[in-house]
Amino acid sequence: MEVIRDQNYRTIIVSGLFGGHRPGFFEAVLYTDEMVADEALKTGAGEPTKVYIRRTLQCRLLLDPVQAKSIAKWLTGYISEYEKTFGKIITLGESKPTADGTLTV
Repeated sequence: MEVIRDQNYRTIIVSGLFGGHRPGFFEAVLYTDEMVADEALKTGAGEPTKVYIRRTLQCRLLLDPVQAKSIAKWLTGYISEYEKTFGKIITLGESKPTADGTLTV
């Protein structure tokens, strides 16, 4: 087996996925959210109302059902190992905002 990198190979920081299933395949669009503070920081102190988020669609994945299930199993295994080492991963749906705006479990 020969392993080579595609000329367009890159690392993508994933902020989220959007997609679902269709007959015969699963579809996911990976996107990255980036805070753009250029205008806000021109004032020196920073103006929070001038900060915005830029969402960039990075790529679209089409997976056959066998590969999708294989990836789900692989990811579930690594999440389990991560939580054994570092503690439970709290998702946004499992946390509650406090009066000061922080999130608690």
